[in-house]
Amino acid sequence: MISKYIKELIPGNSRIIIPDFGAFMIQDTPNGKVISFNDFLKFNDSVLLNRIITSEKVDAAKGKEAIKAYVANIEAAFKAGENFAVEGVGYLSKDSQNNINFEQDENAKSKGKPKKAAQPKAEALAAEPAKTEAPAAPSTAPTIVSAPKPASPSQPAAEKKPQSQPASAQRTTISNTNYSNNKMEIKTKNNKTLTTVLIIVAALIIVGVLIWMAIDFNWFGRFMPAKEAPAPIEVIDTTPAVDTVAVDTVAVAEEPQPVVVSEPVDPNSMHYHLIAGSFQVESNAIRFQEDMRSRGYDANIVTRRYSAYHYVSIKMFETYSEAVAEWRNMVGENPNLWILVK
Repeated sequence: MISKYIKELIPGNSRIIIPDFGAFMIQDTPNGKVISFNDFLKFNDSVLLNRIITSEKVDAAKGKEAIKAYVANIEAAFKAGENFAVEGVGYLSKDSQNNINFEQDENAKSKGKPKKAAQPKAEALAAEPAKTEAPAAPSTAPTIVSAPKPASPSQPAAEKKPQSQPASAQRTTISNTNYSNNKMEIKTKNNKTLTTVLIIVAALIIVGVLIWMAIDFNWFGRFMPAKEAPAPIEVIDTTPAVDTVAVDTVAVAEEPQPVVVSEPVDPNSMHYHLIAGSFQVESNAIRFQEDMRSRGYDANIVTRRYSAYHYVSIKMFETYSEAVAEWRNMVGENPNLWILVK
């Protein structure tokens, strides 16, 4: 049944953590969703638990028991030397070095429809072969060239009359002239507007400079009459003499308080984590987790909803007082410690 919930959670999540076991990592690619397995991420982020609680209508304790039973079934299959099938997702197995391997089921990939290739354009029609005309045969008859007649002195040569343009050409010329005139008028108006704006801006700058100089050099105070200083008021002490008692006013130093960041969670699954580092890149968080584990801390990676950071928790407590007490013991060594409620 839990395999079914994991399959249903894959389309809307980038990872699905099985508490105290590992996490399925989902990545969208052009060929569909690629699923891998990371056995470092074991902290309960409540995604799978909330799905079990909602679907089966049980409380958090029974949901956790169902997950533990599911992990026990996986470990039993590994001990028997068999693969464990996560229906609709893939197959889990463990090699001789206790490394958990995962093989994705091809049916788990949601491949999109391939885009249609653009249809090639139709080729242009073949050009017709150029027609070549045969050259005209040369004429064998002699060509007679007549000499031009001289103009008569009494008759002057007729002056050529200018040819009248067609009506369409005249309309085009008139329209071009009107367009040029309108363009000149618009350009003139724009120049006048720009000149007016520049004059106003210059005037505002000059006024601003004059006001600043008047305030800076106290021009107004030079023309105002000086005010007389008020006479000092004599204060008479009428307090009766009494004996004074010394009071110890030593301030009590307040204990330091940690930075606490809280995320709304199920009250039944609330924990308090001491966070030693936060990273945007998951691989950096994993390396830091391994470093903390090598130093003897039970380090785990914690995530927050709507946050892209990966937080490395070195200790987890059930109550706030225990978390604060441990923070005060360790803050001297690591001032960057803070508490995450999740």
